[in-house]
Amino acid sequence: MDIKNFVMVLYSNIRRKNKVKHFSYEVAVNQLQLGKEIQLNKNLQFDLIPNWVQSNDFLKLFLPYLKIIGDSREQDKWVEEACKYYGIAFEWAKKDKKAKTENLKEGDYSFQVIFGNKTYDYVGQVAYERKGSIAEFYNNCTGYDKDKKTSDRERIQREFERFKQKDYKKVVLMLEFGEKITDLIGLQFEYRGKGGKLEIKNTFHTIYSAVMSWKQPNNKDFDVIQSNKHSRLFWLFLQDCYYYFRNDIRQECYDRNLIEEKEKEL
Repeated sequence: MDIKNFVMVLYSNIRRKNKVKHFSYEVAVNQLQLGKEIQLNKNLQFDLIPNWVQSNDFLKLFLPYLKIIGDSREQDKWVEEACKYYGIAFEWAKKDKKAKTENLKEGDYSFQVIFGNKTYDYVGQVAYERKGSIAEFYNNCTGYDKDKKTSDRERIQREFERFKQKDYKKVVLMLEFGEKITDLIGLQFEYRGKGGKLEIKNTFHTIYSAVMSWKQPNNKDFDVIQSNKHSRLFWLFLQDCYYYFRNDIRQECYDRNLIEEKEKEL
């Protein structure tokens, strides 16, 4: 065997030896040689984090490197406040001509995962659209502009279509009401009708049918997370970011041939 063939066989054996049979988030971080030694969030308040989200990978190998990006036009600042409370990095995306920066073009939030030697930036790829009011969302689904002769539901559907046109990989609707999709049926809420008169409205199936139509398999990149409590919705949001990133680096390991072929088929 000549020296060239010997080196190729040796290299192939080393790669085979270093491959893993089953994906592990921690092993993937090591295989991809991500800079774990430089943490973005060094003052995480671990004792304040709910028990139900406390997996080791999430706490030790994701949160320390996570940054939430919010659109500066966002009206309600509770996500920023939650990030400060738990010690998680947060940044407002805002339009600044001098700095040549822009608002988030779509959605209210996105995120980055920043290791010392590599940044995974999901701005323009993954968007979280927040709906804080039942009345607002109900109007999105039922409102009608007489002058433009278009419904608000058509407008919001066009927004979702824009995500597709711009090749977003995932869009998530964050609802601050209900704990599950079926809770959207028959919700009662206060609603100001014509002349500012306060009325009690019932959603019936209006909101539920809209969300379910957007969630169908032919729109697999659309999802919903929801909760009546900001504290719970916040951690559902962060966990959604984690699992998206986890699957992303899993794919990267596949692409770089770091996981055995059999694992790819699972």
